Order: sequence, then C-alpha cells, then structure tokens
Amino acid sequence: MGQFDSNIANFLTLCYFNIMKIAFTGGGTLGHIYPALSIYDYINSQTDIYDYIWIGRVDNREKSVVEENGIKFYSIQCGKLRRYFSVQNCVDFFKVFLGYIQAKKIFKKEKPDLLFSKGGYVSVPVVYAAKKLNIKIITHESDISLGLATKLNSKVAALVLKGFLLNEEEKKNKKYLYSGNPLRKDLLYFKELDLNCYEKAIENGENLEYKEYIKPVINQMNLKFDKSKKTILVVGGSLGALEINNLIDQNLDSLLKKYNIYHQMGEKTFREKNRKGYICTKYIDKELGYLYRKADLIITRCGANTLNEEIAFEKNILGIPLKNSSSRGEQVLNAEFYKDLNLLEVYTNSMNFIDTIENLFDNEVIDRRLVAFSHLKSVNANEIIYRKINELLGN
Repeated sequence: MGQFDSNIANFLTLCYFNIMKIAFTGGGTLGHIYPALSIYDYINSQTDIYDYIWIGRVDNREKSVVEENGIKFYSIQCGKLRRYFSVQNCVDFFKVFLGYIQAKKIFKKEKPDLLFSKGGYVSVPVVYAAKKLNIKIITHESDISLGLATKLNSKVAALVLKGFLLNEEEKKNKKYLYSGNPLRKDLLYFKELDLNCYEKAIENGENLEYKEYIKPVINQMNLKFDKSKKTILVVGGSLGALEINNLIDQNLDSLLKKYNIYHQMGEKTFREKNRKGYICTKYIDKELGYLYRKADLIITRCGANTLNEEIAFEKNILGIPLKNSSSRGEQVLNAEFYKDLNLLEVYTNSMNFIDTIENLFDNEVIDRRLVAFSHLKSVNANEIIYRKINELLGN
C-alpha cells in the first residue's frame, strides 16, 4: 500500500470509529508523569475510542517513561516559573514563549480534542496554546494547594480537579471538583494481591505480570534481609531526598540492628553501600506496589501522589516533608492534613529519629492507625476523571 493509500485508510478508520484524541502535558518530576499515565491506562482499559499524545519538556527520563506506555511524546522548550525576582526570569520568559509557539504547532498537526494537564512549569505554555486553539482543558492538582503552574492553568481550564478536598473558596466555583489522586495500574495490581501465592509462583518460574521487576527484588531480599526483622522502605522521590538519605546514613548502624532497610535514594544522591540487611537503588519502578506490601514502615517525602499511594496501601508512615524554605510549602500542608486524620507521623528535627521509628512499631500506635484507615472515605479517582473527560467530549 502506498503512502497516499495508507493515509486514506487511516482517515477512514478514524471517521468510522469516531476516534478522538487526548493530549497530556506535565513534567518536572515523575510525580507529574505517573498520575497522568494512570488516567491513560484507565481510559485505555475502558474504551478504544481515544488516541493520545504527550507534550513535555526536553528530558530523556520523562520521555522514555511516557514512550514505554505507547504514547507519542513531543518535547518543547520551557522556562521555569519563579515566585521571586531573578535575572534568569528574562531568559525563561523567552523559553516559555518559544514553548507556546511549539505547542501551537503540535496542536495544529495533531488536532487533539482535549488537553489533560498534570502541572509542572512545562504545562503552562501548552495549556495557553490549547486555549488559543479552543481545545478543551482539564487540569489536575495533586497537592492540598494549587501550585503556581496549576494556578495559572486554572484561569483558562474548563475543569480544575483536586486530589484533596476543596476549600471553602473552591467550593463556590463550579469548575472545581474533588476527584482524588489516581493510582497506577501496577500499584492497583499489588494492592489486593495474595502476596505469598504470587511469590511462590514467581520462584517456581511462572510468568506472572511484573515478574521481570519483582524477581530481582525477591532475590536481593533473600540474599540480604533477615526474615525475622521488620522491613523499612525509604522513598525519597525520583531525584532523591538528601535530608532523608543523610538521616538514614547517620543512623544506619542502629537501624540495621533491628530492621531491614530498602532504600530508594534517587538519581542525584545515589551511592553504593554494601551492608547486610540494606538494599539501595536509584529508582523504584513497577516493583513499587510489591515493596509497599512488603514494608512494615515507610519513610517518605510528603508529595501528594506518594502519600496518596502509601495511604491507599494502609501503611505505617513516617513523613518528612520538604521545608517551606525549599518549596512552596505544599508538602508541609499535605503532611499536616493527614497527621490530623491520624494517618501518619510527621518527623521534625527536634525528634529523636530512632526513638520515633521504634514508637511507630508500638502496637497501640498501629491499632490507632488501622482505626483511622477504616474511617477514611476513598474515591475512585481514575473513574471520576474518566467520566469527566467523556462529559466534556460529549461521549
């Protein structure tokens, strides 16, 4: 078949099946990428009437994660959005403008029917390009307060979805909706799984889903971990968390006397450390759900997506939020919100690290946590967002 005939066939297929197209945007960390991929996975499981593209920043890691899921990825220039004066703002303004021009060009070529934005500064020129071309826009904020990018995007979006309950001002605005934060399909797979049966099947050589990710982890744990000890999972995010890594380093000898440690260090802060009872890695990929299930305690940053996942697995959590001096303060707010519901403990510098961890293994503390989990009202964020996308597109 010639190129012309192929193009005609593709066109007729799109017309016959009424295929519509959804564009995704977001980036800066994988925390902006994975929730949108969760939505993509869920929509794909429900219908085949949509095609997809992604517009993100120039970043090989983010590009590969998106493309591994079968989504065409377009890179654009983007400038960082700052809340303070900097000479770099002048340079980044032109990058934002260039990104806007590039996004418009991509939209004119791909002709999407809807843009789903997950935030990050790369999303702003994309959202405003979509608005200029009358493309319907949904933006989603995972944290308790809107980030600067989402705040700008919300001004032109048709719908603003939030992972946390709406505040009083947001409740008055009809385009704001509480949706919750979506969970990835690989996490949902392990959430209710009979783990013992799964592990035995993997060890017997059966080809179960995610085997290529889980088998190496099982081998590592069998080699390094003492099965009589509790296991602590340390999660610092895709880039790492220097504060958490330093706390683990400083207290590692004491920790290893009582616990096994599985430590995700992040790309920027990774270093090898060969110790019995200790496993360290740069990234955790689709083995994360398995590790959540294996962990007796999780030490973590307090980004909304991460906390949402860990709480969905009903885990004992020690949250160490980024301080306000290092961020816009959203992690502190996220942590305080869940602490007030008795769903986690928040670590401060005034607390003794080892004593805090030991206290979290107290039976009374664990029982109170389980009661708090039982009172938590969960929502199916994937389903809510899927329905809203269909409503906006008339499906």
